[in-house]
Amino acid sequence: MKTVEIIKMGYTLKAYLEQKKLIDAKPKDLMPILIEKGFFKKDHREGLPLRALLRDLDRKNKLYLLPQVRADRKAKNVSWFFNAIKNYV
Repeated sequence: MKTVEIIKMGYTLKAYLEQKKLIDAKPKDLMPILIEKGFFKKDHREGLPLRALLRDLDRKNKLYLLPQVRADRKAKNVSWFFNAIKNYV
């Protein structure tokens, strides 16, 4: 996925998280809106497409492109959580 698309996804996630007042949303919770908006074609294995993207961004040190994401790192795997970010003026 291109950087521009990832940034657009971030704006979509921000709006959705704020609208639904979600806290610590998991990738599987966000897949319906991301499919609806055309970022992914379908969901399989409860958010696998989004988790794969996050792992790829993490490997490339580009998680900053999705500032809503928080990685909870364990010994073997990573749990991903999303929260709305506030606009600071």
